[in-house]
Amino acid sequence: MPGHPDHTPTQDPRRLVVMLPALNEEASIGAVLGRIPETIEGIGQITTLVVDDGSTDRTVEIARAAGAQVVSHRRNRGVGATFRTGIAAALDRGADFIVNMDSDGQFAPEDIPKLLAPLLDDDADMVTCTRFGKPEFMPEMPGIKRWGNRMMCHLINRICWNSDYTDVSCGFRAYSRRTAMRLTLFGDFTYTQETFIDLLGKGVHIVEVPLKVPLEC
Repeated sequence: MPGHPDHTPTQDPRRLVVMLPALNEEASIGAVLGRIPETIEGIGQITTLVVDDGSTDRTVEIARAAGAQVVSHRRNRGVGATFRTGIAAALDRGADFIVNMDSDGQFAPEDIPKLLAPLLDDDADMVTCTRFGKPEFMPEMPGIKRWGNRMMCHLINRICWNSDYTDVSCGFRAYSRRTAMRLTLFGDFTYTQETFIDLLGKGVHIVEVPLKVPLEC
């Protein structure tokens, strides 16, 4: 059923929660939710969960009308705090896998199966989209921002024992339940780089999947 928050297409018992942090995204969130796949091979149930970070527009109303479950902060607390709230809520809902993606249409919901594939094949514990993994997928962005992403990636790779990741700042990611339960995060205003450092330090196997990002990021 389109828009239903708990679509159950197969007998596979594994449950996916697609988590969308949101702050005043009334212009885009309905369309993003409407494009999330209703069926994914290897997944028995798909739940959409909007984590509202104190929106003052119609974000919550539109999300519920689209069939999403919603958890809300009473006030704006920051993207890091919103991520932590979403992970806890997804685990409470019995998620076997969690996909985190933005609510502004920056990423293509149709790519969720590609992001999940290494987890479903047991080839990874966490999967992250890389915007820079293939030359043909390079997004349009200001030179200073591209340089900043490159320098941050270099720093994280050095911190994490000379790893070779190409994108440590992208928020389009997938986690197994076990990995999500191992997260130890404290920042209220960021989580992307912190997640890499935290999980790699615990021996978690992180895989990058090159994807084309529709919007500048």
